[in-house]
Amino acid sequence: MNTLPQRPQSLRPAIALIALFLPAALQAAGCGLIVPDSTDAIAAAPDHHKVILENDAVRVLEARVPLHSNEPPHTHPWPSVFFEQTSGRDEPWKTVNIRWSQGGPSKGFASSDRDRHNLLIEIKSVDCKPAPPAELPATDAVKIHDPNMTVVLENDYVRVLNVRIPPGAKEPWHTHTWPAVVVYFSLPPSRRLLKDGTVTARPELKQLQVTYDANSQPLHSVENLGSVPYQAYRVELKPTSLIALAKPARE
Repeated sequence: MNTLPQRPQSLRPAIALIALFLPAALQAAGCGLIVPDSTDAIAAAPDHHKVILENDAVRVLEARVPLHSNEPPHTHPWPSVFFEQTSGRDEPWKTVNIRWSQGGPSKGFASSDRDRHNLLIEIKSVDCKPAPPAELPATDAVKIHDPNMTVVLENDYVRVLNVRIPPGAKEPWHTHTWPAVVVYFSLPPSRRLLKDGTVTARPELKQLQVTYDANSQPLHSVENLGSVPYQAYRVELKPTSLIALAKPARE
C-alpha cells in the first residue's frame, strides 16, 4: 500500500528554523511554514488577543472584545477550532459554541454590539496534505461508544471530543492515539487511574486552563469526585504528510 511520508517530530525544529529566515507574511512553498506578519491578530490587535499556549503544532489565542469597544482589523494566518462563549459575561464559558473557523482577514469591530469572549485553537499544519487515514485501536475514546465522550467537530485535520463525566462516575477504560490540545473551563476534583495501579489526584479547577498532550495516552480512566459534571474538550490533531497543498485548507 502506498503511503505519504509523514512529518517526523525530529524535523519540526529544523522547519521552524527555516521559517525564521522567510520574509514576513510569506506562505512558503514548503509545508507547515505559514508565517504571521504585521497584520496578525497579536501584532495588529494586541489589546484583544493573548497567546496562552504555542508550540510548533498549534497556537492558542484567547480573544476578548468588550461591549462598545473598538477592535482593529487583523488577520488569523491559520484556520482554527473556534470556541465562542455564548453565556453571559458573568458566567464565563458556562455555554459554548464550537466550530471550524477558516481564518484569514477580519474587519474587527468599530463598536462591538456585545461582549465577545472566544478561544481559538489555531492549527499550523493546514498547508500540509493530510496523511492517509489509519485504523485506530478498539480502545479509542470514540470506538468504545461511551455516550459521555462525543465528537463535536471533525475534519481532515482535527477531531474534537466533548468529555463529560457525571458526579461520582468513572469513565470506561480507553486510549488516545493523537496529540491534543485539552481545554478545561473548570473542573470538579477528580483522579486519573492507569491500569498499572497509578492514581493521580487532581484538585478542583475554577478557571480556564489549556494544556497540550504531545504523546498518545495509554489505557486510563478519570473518576469525578465532585458534585458537578466533569467536562473537558480534547482537540485532537490528526497526522499530516510532508506534501504541501496548493493552498491552505479553508473548509
